Parts: sequence; C-alpha cells; structure tokens
Amino acid sequence: MQSREFAMKKSIFLLAVTLAFAASVFPQASAQKASSSLEASAKAALATIRGTLNVPGLQQTVRVQRDRWGVAHIYAQNEHDLFFAQGFVVAQDRLFQMELWKRSGEGRLAEILGPSSVQRDVNARLLRYRGDMDAEFKSYAPDTKQILEAFTSGINAYIDEIQMPGGIGLPLEFQLAGFKPEAWKPEDCLNRLAAYSMTGNGASELLHAQLVALLGAEKASELFEFDPVVKLDPAPGMDFSGLSPKLLENLVGSDVPLHFPETPVQGSNNWTVSGSLTSTHRP
Repeated sequence: MQSREFAMKKSIFLLAVTLAFAASVFPQASAQKASSSLEASAKAALATIRGTLNVPGLQQTVRVQRDRWGVAHIYAQNEHDLFFAQGFVVAQDRLFQMELWKRSGEGRLAEILGPSSVQRDVNARLLRYRGDMDAEFKSYAPDTKQILEAFTSGINAYIDEIQMPGGIGLPLEFQLAGFKPEAWKPEDCLNRLAAYSMTGNGASELLHAQLVALLGAEKASELFEFDPVVKLDPAPGMDFSGLSPKLLENLVGSDVPLHFPETPVQGSNNWTVSGSLTSTHRP
C-alpha cells in the first residue's frame, strides 16, 4: 500500500513538473494563440457596414453612408425610417455599451456583474420613474413615443438579425460575458440615471442645504465663492434639518464607468495627432 501511495505521489509530482515546464517553455505561444483566437472571434462578429441589407421594419429604402471616420450619415424618406435606421446603426457600433447603460438605469447590473453591483442597482431603482409613461413621453414632445418606438425597433431589428441562423452572432463582449442583450422598449430610453448625471451638482446642493440649516442662508453664503456672487435663497419655511450625505451614498449617474478586473486602459473623446506631424508619419 505504501509503495502504491508513493508511486501515485511520484506520478503527480512528475505531472506537475511537466506542466510547469510546458508553461515556462510555451507561455508566449499560448498567449499569442489566445490573442489570435480572440481577434478572429471579434472580427467575425463585426457589423456589416458595406453592401445591401434587407431589414424588416423599414417602410422605404434607407441609405446609410459612413465617412472616413466611421460616422454614419443616414438618408431616409420619412421620420420613422430615419429613427429606425439610427437605432439599427447605433446598435451596430455600441450594442454591448448600450446594454450596460440600459441595465444601469433599470437597476439590473447585478444580474450579470454579481454582488458588487447590488448597491448601485438599489439606488437606480429608487430613482427610477414609475409614473404615467404616456404623460412622460408627451412632456418631451408630442411625437416622442413614436420616435422612440421607431428607434428601439431599429435596435431590436439588429439584435434579431445577428442572432438569426447564418448571422454573424453577438459581439465578442457578449460571448465573453456569457449573456445576451434583451429587447429594447421606448421607455428604456428615458433613463433617469442618465438625467442624474447631467445635474452635476447634486452633492453641492446637498451641502448648501445642510449649511443653511446649520448657519442660516446669509452666513452659509459667505462660505462659498460663488461666481457670479449670489446668496443662497431657500424657499420660506423650508426645513433642511433632516438632510444627510447618506441620501447620495452610492448614487451615481449612468455616465460613471463600470469597472472590470484586469481591464486595459481606456479612453473616450480624446484627440489624436495627425501622422503628418509625427516622426513615424503615423497617427
């Protein structure tokens, strides 16, 4: 029995040594192979931006022309097709980003990202609008709902197209993350977290109110260097005594990035030096 146990330990040891040796000898080849495979998968799922597509849902022919920077120029013969094509095109370019943005507003990130997103989801649901959606649509413009119906139909048409038999399949991000995009609805576009990010000064307003409750409006105004100079002017009889910084704890707009482990450095809306101004003649 002891000799058998020794033989098993020796075999396991030799296997471990062999695997370690293989990893030390072939790490670069393995990494290159994995990188090449990911690149091939990503390219295979790239959207078709040249040629003719027959897309159910359009009322008339639409022409989409991309310039040398990849910006899409849409030429439609009616409003419905214009916004339908816009939804289709933006889904070609940003489907994974859009799905995360939508889930951020719905408070459903934890379903795909795990417990670290629960608190963010809780606050998103607290902020979510739950009133009369028809009235909400009309508050923007009389035809807002029709526009968003066309826009989201275009998004859904692209999602359906890439997943049909013979389609290019979902973008690589979905393949790696292991989930699929869900169909869009017009109300998904009225994301309150997106609006919250536009306020920008929610924390400042809370601080102003707290100091007004503590010191009064006149003294509180003296502590801030407002430009132009103004005085805090709360409504008569307003009571700010119950306000607390906890009101904004973990409440973030949909513009705040989601963090993934071991992600590469990213950027957006940056600038590039022309190749005519560099020594390599490359951008």
